[in-house]
Amino acid sequence: MNRSAVEEIKSRLPIDEVVGTYVKLEKAGKSYKAKCPFHNEKSPSFFVSPDRGGYYCFGCGAKGDIFSFIQQFEGLDFRGALKILAEKAGVTLTVDRKADGERDILFQIMETATQFFEDQYSKSPLAQEYLKSRGISAESQKTFRLGWAPEGWSNLRDHLKRKNWNDLLLDKVGLIKRKETDVWEDTSVGTASSAAVLANARSSRSATLALAKTVGFIAVPTDNNSSKTSQHYYDRFRGRVMFPIMDSGGRVVGFSGRIVKDDGKSAKYLNSPDTPLYDKSSVLYGLDKAKSEIRRLNYSILVEGQMDLVLSHQAGVRNTVAASGTALSDGSVSKEGVVNNLGLIRRLSPNVIIAFDSDLAGRKAALRAAGIALSIGMDVKIADIIGGKDPADLVKENVELWRQSLRQAKNVVEFELDNVLAEITDRRKTLQALQERVFPLLVNIEKETDKGHFVGMIRDRAGIANEDVIWNDLKVIANRLKAADPKTVVSTKSSRTSSEIVKNVDRAERQLFGILYLMDKDNLPQAKEYRDHLKKIAGDSYQRRAKQADMVMADLAFEAEAYFGSDQAGWDKHFREILSNFERDIINEDLMDTMKELRLAEKSGEHHKVAELARKCQELSARKAKASSSGMQ
Repeated sequence: MNRSAVEEIKSRLPIDEVVGTYVKLEKAGKSYKAKCPFHNEKSPSFFVSPDRGGYYCFGCGAKGDIFSFIQQFEGLDFRGALKILAEKAGVTLTVDRKADGERDILFQIMETATQFFEDQYSKSPLAQEYLKSRGISAESQKTFRLGWAPEGWSNLRDHLKRKNWNDLLLDKVGLIKRKETDVWEDTSVGTASSAAVLANARSSRSATLALAKTVGFIAVPTDNNSSKTSQHYYDRFRGRVMFPIMDSGGRVVGFSGRIVKDDGKSAKYLNSPDTPLYDKSSVLYGLDKAKSEIRRLNYSILVEGQMDLVLSHQAGVRNTVAASGTALSDGSVSKEGVVNNLGLIRRLSPNVIIAFDSDLAGRKAALRAAGIALSIGMDVKIADIIGGKDPADLVKENVELWRQSLRQAKNVVEFELDNVLAEITDRRKTLQALQERVFPLLVNIEKETDKGHFVGMIRDRAGIANEDVIWNDLKVIANRLKAADPKTVVSTKSSRTSSEIVKNVDRAERQLFGILYLMDKDNLPQAKEYRDHLKKIAGDSYQRRAKQADMVMADLAFEAEAYFGSDQAGWDKHFREILSNFERDIINEDLMDTMKELRLAEKSGEHHKVAELARKCQELSARKAKASSSGMQ
């Protein structure tokens, strides 16, 4: 990529303008602040500096420029972010294909395959009639680039191979499949007896190969001359209407194919396998077209199928995304650091309406999706589809009924409470059903006020005399889920652990060294005094901490300027406050370590050590009290 294009994009797009289209920014001196879009927080710790063209979060450490912001927010690679920002800036990209890596080539293959399917659709009355029968307009077909994979074993493969792409690449992106078979060609005159000998040896592959040479039979591979096995490749998608699945930047990463002629054996929908481009857990169908409306309306609608989504958009409800062809994953970020699909829409808005099919399977899938969404801090409602239809049928029949279903959506806890009370009339079994179906949803609601509201609702409607019973059950369920997977339940308030203190120490010392940098830069005389105070508190660890700060001084400078501005008088106040907190956390850390040693000494019966450690705990407690009351003098 031409470096000048990158600089041109940066010059045309101020970072506050780019970030401001994703999060609500507030003016803070020369900078802007907001709640961080990359982690949950109550108070703003995310700062954007127009002067530096960068952003930084004091809470989670996220930082960068407009390109890294789009990459991180949208879950894209650099080229995906470049595409979005170039379109926004009106910059035409000129790409040197000679410099393309394999990933870029794979994207080209997927785009060419999409164009092939679109072209085949224009030639297929069968595919056109099918989409018409489902209520999909010609405009929607073009918008979503719906296509047709014709019958036949190698139509797409032949087309792509004519573009000089080999089978290995086509297989890698999931467009073709490989079937291995043994193919034998008779190159001798041959006799019945020699053929019989060979047939009898079929049970042993090695014996077969040896006998083949003896009697004049040779194993002939059809594709690979170095293999005794012929590799037959064939198109994965055949006789299907094709739905291209795109990343949030609009690049095709996979496909979902809907069969038109049901043969009773083939799956109704066939999806691309996981590939280097397509991870089912990090993509949602239609997100590239829905993200702007989700941000504008501050809620998303999650449907089950591609038809549901296309018709919902066609009806003007364009904040809709679909789960079909993807895999909803627990958590907002995978262990590899990749943003998962619900995590992507969580960043756009924390509010979601789930509108899956109204049959039993659809209801179960909706409740599972709701549980995942709740666990990452989303506010979840369920739309009860009127008349037991799926959204696509409802839209086709009456668009207003679809809109009405969305308006009448209920919070998932209330929705499932209604189901339990409607299905179970035996009051003795009601509590058990609530424990199994409703409480696991309720336990993941973050806000205690919201949780209390639903506890009261359950108490009144289920006829539970004492709501303490509900609260106790919630604690039991929370502990059980936390034991199974600590990430599934939002932590309750408790005393801080040593790891949390370490994190706070790190944040405080970054701010302290940042202010010292500002003071040194302006040659302020109090810098030496403040550094001496810091050395005294940090003790033997000061040199290590100072060395770590020097390694990231450019970041610390940006953080300090963004957070504390140019008010020199304010630097003194901030430094004193932070240093006081820093000292208390250092003492707390030392106190916790000493108490841990004390408990071990008590268990092992080391009485002399116990007395020594007890005195140290008393001294540290006294230091902590003094630091809390006096601060920096």
